[in-house]
Amino acid sequence: MTIQRATVDDADALVAFWAAAGASMGTTDNADCVRAVIVYSRAVMLLAIDDGRIVGSLLGTFDGWRGHMYRLAVEPSQRRRGIATALVGQMEKSFREWGVRRVNVLVERDRPWATAFWTSVGYPRDERMDRHVTSLGA
Repeated sequence: MTIQRATVDDADALVAFWAAAGASMGTTDNADCVRAVIVYSRAVMLLAIDDGRIVGSLLGTFDGWRGHMYRLAVEPSQRRRGIATALVGQMEKSFREWGVRRVNVLVERDRPWATAFWTSVGYPRDERMDRHVTSLGA
């Protein structure tokens, strides 16, 4: 397995991977939005590639204040092999290069395995915070 940065040519395959991996899909989970974030200078989309196919992904962004990680997904048949941990480690390396000092991670509450993973790699749940969100439309 290798970890590499996604290119705009990976956008369609990445969206299909997320759907197949059981990720929650929202208004920004389409190839056009993926291409836009891939070319954004303060973002990195990492892909775990095994035998020429995507088996994991992680998006990291930096807004100048905090680093953020989104879209950690691993192909169900490939879980428990260290793919997610490797992706997080590589993202943290990118963040350090950008000067990121604090990182936020969004985890859906109905996915206890995800909460357990993030806690295990050093990202405990912050009980002081709630997320408020709206969609602005297309």
